[in-house]
Amino acid sequence: MSSPTRAPDPRPARTRAAIYTAARELSSADGEVTVNALTRRAGISRAAFYSHFSGLDELIGQMLHDMFQTVWEEGAAMHRGVASPHERVRSATAVVVAYVEQHRTFLLGALDWKFSHRTFLALIEMISVRHRHAFDALGEGLPSEVDRMVASDAFAGSQLSLIIRWLDRSEHVVAGGGEPDAAALLESTLRCWPTWYTGLQPGDDFDARGLLEAAHRVLAEQREQAQG
Repeated sequence: MSSPTRAPDPRPARTRAAIYTAARELSSADGEVTVNALTRRAGISRAAFYSHFSGLDELIGQMLHDMFQTVWEEGAAMHRGVASPHERVRSATAVVVAYVEQHRTFLLGALDWKFSHRTFLALIEMISVRHRHAFDALGEGLPSEVDRMVASDAFAGSQLSLIIRWLDRSEHVVAGGGEPDAAALLESTLRCWPTWYTGLQPGDDFDARGLLEAAHRVLAEQREQAQG
C-alpha cells in the first residue's frame, strides 16, 4: 500500500517571502541593508537567512532576476496582435520602463547594495538573452555584419546604464518637488539603438508617453487577472 503524498512544507516559501519583503521595505525606506537588519525586519534567524541565500549578493541578484522575469511574463500580453518585430521591440522596452517606474523606490535603494561584478554580469546576460530573441524575430532584418552576442550585450548594457542613470537622477528630481519623467527614459533608450532594431528613423515623431501608458495598463490588467 503506497503511503499518502505529503503536501510541500510551506515554511521555506514563507521565509523567502519574508526576506524579500524586508529587503524591499529597507531599500524603499533608505535603510541600511545588512543581514542583521533583514533578519530583524523579517522576524527570522540568521541561520534561516543563510539557509536560503549565501549572502546579500545572492539575494539582490535573485530579486532582480525575479523582477525582470516578471516583466517578461506580464509584458507578453503587450505583444499580442503586434505583427512588426520593430513594434515588439518598442513595446517590450516600454514594459521594462513601466516596471522600473512602478518600482523606482526599491530599485533606487538597491543601487546602494554592494553587489558583485558577477551579479551585475548575470543581470546583463539575462537582459541580453531577450535582445537575442528580438534579433531572431527580425529575421533578414538583422544586418549580416552584426555579431548577435556582441550587439545583444551592448544593447543590454546601454539599457541597464540608462535605467541606473534615470534612477539616480530621479532622486534629485523628487527632492526638488518634481516628478521623474519615465517617458524620457523610454525614448532615450530606443533612440540610442539603431534603426534596424527599433524601426525609428532620426527625427521620427514618437509617442513615448502614450506607449508607456499602454504598458502600465497591460501590467495592471495582468496583475488583476493574477489576483482574480
